[in-house]
Order: sequence, then structure tokens, then C-alpha cells
Amino acid sequence: MTLYPIPRNEVDKLLKEPLTIDDREPVLGFTIDSETSMDLDDALWIEPHKSGVVISVHIADVTALIPLKSQLEEQAFLRVETRYLATGNKPMFPRQLSEDKLSLLEDQPRWTLTIRITLDKSANIRQTQLLSTHLTSLKRFSYVSADQTLNDPSQPLFQVLRYCELWAQKLAWKRQQIGAFGQTTIAGLTLDEEGRLIETPLYHSQQIIQEFMVLANTAIASLAEQHQLPILYRNHTASAIAPESKVLIETLTTLGLPELVRQKLQSWLNPATYSAAVIGHFALCVPAYTHFTSPIRRLADYINHRILKAVLIEQQQSPYKVEELEAIAQYINEKRQEVKEKRNEHFREQRLVKTATILNKKETISTLSDKEFSQILKDSLKVAKLDKLVPEVKQRLENRTLKPSDLYYLVFGDYQNPDNRTLIKNELLNYLAQQPALATQILQIAAAIGQTTVHYVEKTTTSGQFAFWTVFEEKTTIKPSIASSKQAAKHQSNRHWLQGKLEDSLQDVKDIDETVLEEQVMEETLVCASSVVTEEPLDLSTLPSEAINNPIAYLHTTLQRLKLKNPTYLYNKMGSQWQCCCQVEWLDEILIETEALGQTKKDGKTQASLKAILKLNNHWIESPVNF
Repeated sequence: MTLYPIPRNEVDKLLKEPLTIDDREPVLGFTIDSETSMDLDDALWIEPHKSGVVISVHIADVTALIPLKSQLEEQAFLRVETRYLATGNKPMFPRQLSEDKLSLLEDQPRWTLTIRITLDKSANIRQTQLLSTHLTSLKRFSYVSADQTLNDPSQPLFQVLRYCELWAQKLAWKRQQIGAFGQTTIAGLTLDEEGRLIETPLYHSQQIIQEFMVLANTAIASLAEQHQLPILYRNHTASAIAPESKVLIETLTTLGLPELVRQKLQSWLNPATYSAAVIGHFALCVPAYTHFTSPIRRLADYINHRILKAVLIEQQQSPYKVEELEAIAQYINEKRQEVKEKRNEHFREQRLVKTATILNKKETISTLSDKEFSQILKDSLKVAKLDKLVPEVKQRLENRTLKPSDLYYLVFGDYQNPDNRTLIKNELLNYLAQQPALATQILQIAAAIGQTTVHYVEKTTTSGQFAFWTVFEEKTTIKPSIASSKQAAKHQSNRHWLQGKLEDSLQDVKDIDETVLEEQVMEETLVCASSVVTEEPLDLSTLPSEAINNPIAYLHTTLQRLKLKNPTYLYNKMGSQWQCCCQVEWLDEILIETEALGQTKKDGKTQASLKAILKLNNHWIESPVNF
């Protein structure tokens, strides 16, 4: 990025110019920001009362010190925003201003614009005022020190911060009630104001800042709209295929996995943009939104300050015509997109260089954290194939530390040596047999990445069981998967599809032969009816009460603890009763097989599970296998 020359004459003039702000209303406030932040452009204050609360957000009045159409303003237009890099930042205004004269530093008098917002007890906005003020910040909190104060009643600003925390929670709850998903947490995943996944906040005070900034930006946008005043509104829209907000939230909650949520949101949401026209903000679920709280760091906020200050405080005309404002909006949108693409390309290149280096130093692969290994696994497909990672992958598979997205790359990634795919396949299928739901998650990720859908051919056997063929990428398995519950059959079918993918044994969906289902049911019926069921009294004296009270759940839990596959249940109708065959496998061999009769399928399943528990105990004692 080109480094523009700092207009020294203007900076020096501002630094020497005496601060004459006594004619402005003095206000109280404090800042909360990250430990390393130097450009502090917002401060807070709160005044609770019986009918609600008054929240004041004080913003650095940058326009009071930066002359209109000056060199400093021109340089800000060229930069558009402060860029934050791993090695530091490149500020929109010179550091002497952004980190000193403009920054709301503790104990230093500063020019400010105050958004004074009156809320009722339900956190509805009753009044918004924009005031010309001056602030001498009482305290410069970091997130850490603010959280410490929240837990220490002896601190001077303890009560003020507690009120801030209380109202931040009210504001968050109210936004969620109206269907907002921006700037919130869903199923443990945190989204920013535009619905993009971000790191989950570590501190309670971060929620205070987030909620108060969203409130301030919303209140100012609403105020501008009431005055029919063109400003740089921040508009956010959904794509044509996106559901309405509440359905969207329910869907994201069901998906749960970050990879699936990210893919869904990318297909549902359009990027937010600036415009002089009001469209609304989909993720925040508000009719009007803008950016006003960061004029030191963002050009859009700076422009909005100029307009609102001129019209609402100084009773003058806006310094920008609508056509000029729309041109500025388009310029900022294009510039931000350009910077985003360059940044993404830069980070992409850095990751690929790092991946190539790690792949050539095999001893470093085992030292990677789970998160680092996931990234290397993903990026390795762009610089090589998966072969160099196979030894570590196998170890992490055995330790069960890989995420569903990691497993996706193992199934759909490329291997130079087919033997490596086979080596991975055996351990992976064993993993999926123990946790069948993982197979469904892997296919969901594949569908999200490919922007397609997993389909199923569903049938019911004569014995009342569910049979599934999974159909993905127009491919399916030769035989269906059969289980007593629909969910189990679906998980099993997805596991068999993945096995077919790994073994290159899938067939075209048009070649599905449903007569195979009849043959498979016949085989399972014969297996289940291969011997006469004898019902003898069972000695339950050695079993714990939880095994007797709920043998099905107890058997599943025990097998998981022993790292064995879940049991398979086969059924056969015998007169008025149901015969259930319970099979427990180890290394693809039947380790235990029991049969029982019941008036219902569940009765038969319960008795067969109870017998399996007894046999499992005996097997463990008589033939202790290293599971």
C-alpha cells in the first residue's frame, strides 16, 4: 500500500492551536477498548431513572479539528479507513492526531459529539439528541480492567459499569426478540453486526461496547431518517433464497457446526454497503442503520459527522449534495472491497507458504494445535496432496481429536498413493461406526461447500424397519442401509455412502435396484431366525440397577466406553410376537449375538440388550480383549 506524505503544516498547526471548548456542554464518560488501542474515539455514560435510562455515547468530534477539504481530509479519503495488521496499524489520520489530539485519552479535554438516548424500561428508544460537547475522560478501561471493576464493588465506577452491563443485556435480549442475529451468539457461535462468524468475546465489557455502539448507530440513523436527511446509511440485505430472520436463526441453531453456518450465511447474505438511500439492515433487523461511532478510524463515520453536525447542530445545509454523497458511498464500497481482496490474497499466500514449509518439516506437524492442524489440512490440498499428513492424521483419528470439517477433507481430498487413502479409510470408518452422526455432518459440510443438497431414497421394510439410500453428487450405494429408527438408518446410509466414496464403489442414482432391498431384508430375517429363541430366567444379580432399568442405553454407553461400535438390531415377526436379534461387533466380526422375544419390538430390543450386557460382562471376564 502506498504511504501518503503527512501534511506536516496542517498537523503542526493543530498541535499548537489552543483548545477552546469552554462554550460546549461538559459531559462525563469513560472509554473501554482493547489493551493496545490508541485511537479511542468513543466513550460512555449512563444515568438510570425510574422510567428507564439515559445512555450517552460520546464520539470524538474529528470534524472540529480537521478542516473541510484540507490536505488531512484528502489523505483520509485516499485511505478510507484505518487498516489493522499483525505488525501494527496504518491510521486514516496521522498518529499525532489519531492517537493523541483526537483520541479520548484519560484526563485530557477533548471535543466531542454526544448521542444522548433516552430508553424506557423495555429498552425502546424514546428520544435521541445530538449535542456539541466536551469530555475529559474519567478512566481509560481495557476490557480486562473493566471486567475486574465489574466484580469489585470497591472500585469508583463499579456501579456505573454494572448499570451499563444490565442495560447491554436488555438491549441484546430485545434485539434477539425481534429476530436480529447480527452482533449476537447462536449455538455457541458469535456473529458480527453483518452476520459473519467472529471470535467469541472473552469479556463481559465487550458486550457493553457492542450493544451501546449498535444502539448509537441505530438511533442516529433513525434521527437522520426522521429529518429525511441523506447520510451514508449502512444497508444490509439478504439474498433471494434466504429465509426470514427467525427461521434463519432456527436453522443456524440446528446446523451448529461453524463450517455449515459460515457456508449458509455466505449463500443467504449480501455484503453490507453504504448508500445515501435507506434500505435497512437485515442482520440487525432495523429499518435504518449507519456508522457514526468511529470517525477517527472510518471515513464513512467522518462524513456522517460533517452532515449531521452541520444540519442538526449548526442549522446549516449539508456540505454534500445527494449525488456527491452517492458517489462517495460507491467510492468507499469499492475501496473497501479492493482492500478486502488484497488482504485476503495476502493472508492466503502467507498460509500457503507456511503450509508448504510445515509439510517439508514433518517433525513440526505433530506439534500443531487442533486449530492449526485443521488449517494445514485444508491448505495442503492447494499446495500438495494429503500423503505427508497421513501418519499424523491416523494418530489424531485414533485419539478422536479431528473435527467434522477435517474428516470432510480426508474423504474428499486427493492422495498420491492409494495405499494412504486405504490406511485412512479403515480408521475413519471405525470412527464413523462409533459416532454415526459424524457421517451426516460430513455430508452436510460437503453439500454446503458445493452449494448443493443431500437427497435420500427412503423405504420401509415388511418388518417395519427403515431403509435408506443416500444420494449425493448423483451417486449412491448399491445396497440400502436398514435400521429400526429413521435417524439411525440415515446416519448408517451416510456412513456407507462415504465408504463407497473412499472405495470408489458408488453407482449412479439411476441404477438403484429396489429388489436388492427385498434380498437384504430376507438375509437379515434369516440371520435373525437362524436359531430357536429360548427364554430362560436371567441371572441379573451381577448387573447394576441402571443396566436393569434401561438396558438399551446402558449397552450403548458401555460400548462407547470400550470404543466398540453401537449394536445392530434385527427384527422378525413371529406370530403375535417380535423376535429381536442384537449383534455387537469388534473389528468387523460379530463378538456377541443375542436373541429375545417380546410383545412389541421395543420389548424384544430391551430383552436382547439385557442378554448382550450379560454376555459382554462374561466375555470381558473370560477373554479380556484390549479394546
